[in-house]
Amino acid sequence: MEPAIRFFCTFLILIAFQAQAAVMDITSQVEMGEAAASVETAASVVFNRAGAKELARGYTELDQWFKISLHNDQDSVQSKVLYFDAPLMGRLYLQKQGEPGQRSSGPGLPMAERAVQSRFGAFPIELAPQESATYFIKRDSHHALNTRVFLADPSDLEHQDDLSRTIFYFYLGGIFSLVVYNLLLGLFTTQKDHLSYSFFAASFGVTALVLHGVFDSYLLPNSKFVFSNYLMFFSSVSLFSASLFVERFLSIKKEFTVGYWGLRLFAALSVVTMVGSLFAPTYRELFFLGYLIDISIGAGILFFIFCGFYSLIRYGHRLASYFLLSWLVVLIGTFIWFASIHGFITGNIYTQYSLLLANLGEMIVLSLGLAYKIRVLDEEKRQAQQAAEDKERYHRLVRVLSHDVANTVSGLLYHSEMLKDHVSAQAADAHLDRINSSTNKLNQILKSVRQEEVYHVFKQNAEMQRVELASACWEAVNHYSWQIEEKELLIEVAIANDLCVRADRSALINQVLSNVLSNSIKFCEPGREIRLLAQKQDDCVVLEIRDQGTGIHPNEVGLLFKRNKLFSHKGTSNEEGTGFGTSLIAEYMQLFGGQVEVSSVHHSVSPASGTTVKLVFPAVPD
Repeated sequence: MEPAIRFFCTFLILIAFQAQAAVMDITSQVEMGEAAASVETAASVVFNRAGAKELARGYTELDQWFKISLHNDQDSVQSKVLYFDAPLMGRLYLQKQGEPGQRSSGPGLPMAERAVQSRFGAFPIELAPQESATYFIKRDSHHALNTRVFLADPSDLEHQDDLSRTIFYFYLGGIFSLVVYNLLLGLFTTQKDHLSYSFFAASFGVTALVLHGVFDSYLLPNSKFVFSNYLMFFSSVSLFSASLFVERFLSIKKEFTVGYWGLRLFAALSVVTMVGSLFAPTYRELFFLGYLIDISIGAGILFFIFCGFYSLIRYGHRLASYFLLSWLVVLIGTFIWFASIHGFITGNIYTQYSLLLANLGEMIVLSLGLAYKIRVLDEEKRQAQQAAEDKERYHRLVRVLSHDVANTVSGLLYHSEMLKDHVSAQAADAHLDRINSSTNKLNQILKSVRQEEVYHVFKQNAEMQRVELASACWEAVNHYSWQIEEKELLIEVAIANDLCVRADRSALINQVLSNVLSNSIKFCEPGREIRLLAQKQDDCVVLEIRDQGTGIHPNEVGLLFKRNKLFSHKGTSNEEGTGFGTSLIAEYMQLFGGQVEVSSVHHSVSPASGTTVKLVFPAVPD
């Protein structure tokens, strides 16, 4: 791992070093002027020495002109490339003083029409020994100007183009992956926030690629449609998508009045500039729209950050922290870019594209925020489902306690009152028998309630272990020994001593086997047989409990283990139950990783009635 890391770091350092190739920044030597779009020659243009590290001009309906004087003090011919490092230079036209004709270049033209095959506005320059030459360059673009001017060897410019292409494709791959991943999540899940994020990330990604001339220079280099001419349109779409995304991501409602209506204001402004941008490349008089979209984006960013802080402080919105962190990444990238432009830090390929990389970092942070939101929502959904299950469970218990227990207690009260009126031994014995029966029924109800509670406690704290099946079955059988003796039932346990299953021993015996055996005993006539057989089949262990009881009606077999279809019948000796135990068998088997199967022949169908319950466990490795 360490050699790979060292290699990667060395590779990055090498790229950064190579990006400092020998190029000459001649920005401070450039003279600059302006003229109407109809002016074709520099004769009527008034030039002034810029004397700055950067050539800058706001939006205007005028064309910019540049005057550049060069001198070759060598005794050999010098072949150089003159280029502007801004990707929004538009269409450039170069005239050499004293020579007729002009050459065209710049990102505002298809690649085939550019003097140099580069994403930058570049021209080849050739100076004879000791030659001095003056060049005039006209810029035709409705974009604001912010550029530096360099003189470099052709190989240096080509190398910089290669590095730029690598970074752009890296950025494109990252954005594309985030967009597609979140788009699919949004389409195939209920989390529709991912759709607004994918729209937001796609619009910002496209805008960034248009801003850097990637579409016009690399993706569609020979298209007659110039994407950079419509940067204002893509920027407007980005502002619109950002307004929608911020509202959904931060869950901004009408209660947050300023945020709710502020986001709608920025969305409306973006629609205005979106429509106007379609005409701006042709009608230069609409240059003011450039200021409008820039101000809207700047104000929008500040407003989005305000919404993030408000949501975090006012509502404790955890996602707001991810939102603010994403903007921190952007601000760091902006600071690095600004510092490199103004010479506070050394410029290289990374500082030049720090805004682009910061945008990718922003999208990754926001995507992590959405992933966190999914985790939170899943946890909330799990808690809601648990709450719904608990609610249903307590409703069932209330029904049992309010109905069955109430009826049983009423019976006890009735028969105890009758004892007061009938003091003869015969009458007293009859009522005492009924009181005993009611007491047994009440005991069964309370036992079912306890079983229900035991299951839910076990479900939360289940610890599986290796359980010997034969030992567990004998323990369950011994628990019902007095009922078996009273009904004179025959019990057979044919299970190998070394056959094991994975389960909780206590739950297996007291909740699963006991419930199955109690039902078999309950519905068997005296003298009948109950058999417990087990064997290993493929990758599972099957325990069969067969009885010769009265059987289950065909219409009730499919309802045995449904919690919302509880039913109970009296046994052959008038034993009573609530039906709760049967419904828990399937749930415990599910926790054990197994299942339960039932087949039965009802006594109304055939005299050879009986029921077979199959408990299927996953096989335990030897």
